[in-house]
Amino acid sequence: MGRWEENTAKWFEQTMTYCDLCGRIIPKNFWVVEKERASERLVFCNPDCEQLYDDYWLPSRDREQ
Repeated sequence: MGRWEENTAKWFEQTMTYCDLCGRIIPKNFWVVEKERASERLVFCNPDCEQLYDDYWLPSRDREQ
């Protein structure tokens, strides 16, 4: 299960946060998920990108192996 987090970077910091699936720049709030299979923290722009990651990206990656 994911959770919303807020980007706490100051306006003058040159820190960008990107969605791990679609690559969009996330300006303020982002969806964070700890995936067992990926064994890492994944950042998405919204829960829909997480769902697409689970439904499309992971199965297609498994077919390649």
